Amino acid sequence: MDDTAGLENAAELALTAFCWWRADIPHDVCEAYWRDVHGIMFARVPGLWQYRQLRLAANRPDLWPEVQGISFDAADVAQPQGMPHGLFLSEADLVAFGSNPIARESIPNDAHNFIGRIGAQLSPPGGGRTLVDRINDPAMQGPPPVPTFVLCFVPRARAASAEAFHRYLSEHVARPWSRHPGVMRLRVEPLPPYDRSAMASPGVAHQWPNDETYLGWLELAVRDEGVVGDLLAGAAADELAEQVKAVHTYPVREVYTIISAGRPTEVGLRGYPAVQTIIAAGAGDQRGEAVLNLLFGDAVLGLDQLRRRT
Repeated sequence: MDDTAGLENAAELALTAFCWWRADIPHDVCEAYWRDVHGIMFARVPGLWQYRQLRLAANRPDLWPEVQGISFDAADVAQPQGMPHGLFLSEADLVAFGSNPIARESIPNDAHNFIGRIGAQLSPPGGGRTLVDRINDPAMQGPPPVPTFVLCFVPRARAASAEAFHRYLSEHVARPWSRHPGVMRLRVEPLPPYDRSAMASPGVAHQWPNDETYLGWLELAVRDEGVVGDLLAGAAADELAEQVKAVHTYPVREVYTIISAGRPTEVGLRGYPAVQTIIAAGAGDQRGEAVLNLLFGDAVLGLDQLRRRT
């Protein structure tokens, strides 16, 4: 089995997008469209090392102890429903991805079909890091095996600089938390100050819904929900309150991996319903590399298509 942390830490750049679904379409339709129509477009464009879709539930302030100076509440309108996360090995791969007509035109022009608002941010080079992953499933499809959360951090107005906040989040929050025996997975992703979305999506709002923009987030998987509150034991809470104004805690209901280790997954190539139908029918031959190569051609090679050209 591949080492998930090692695979993710090979990447130099990360793209995070916070998505709010269209209010006039049922959320389950938006999520299905995101995965099985919009998502597979990404699998047709070489450049990405990893691309996952995280389906989020409502904020859970009840998981934390009360900490003076920190709010764990989030306004309903400000809570995103989905978070795509992409990794690139290099700036050259990001440029190659962005210059492809599908990424440059088809993907942005499709977003309005299910997204009402989006805020996309490119992390500082080398900033994102997976510090521990005891789950070790680099191509997860469906509900995580243990409670998993996206923790989003709103800095205090008096924070010295984005770079200083990023160092604090990585070294004084993420690293010590990753050593807790109940933490099964922890990835830290610093974010630049939000100005405007890094992804152009015609017909989709790009302004943040309120003034509580995020300067970083953690993906945290724990043995049980009680572990979350334990992480703020003792002096850690007081120290956090000096840097952080708010922490929003979004449960991850489901994860769908469209690209892993530079190659499209079966879900990325066929869509999740088709893969589930093939598995239910026991049609193992449909999952073989020979059939996939015949059906999808060079798309199965993913990132290797760029390497062949050079």
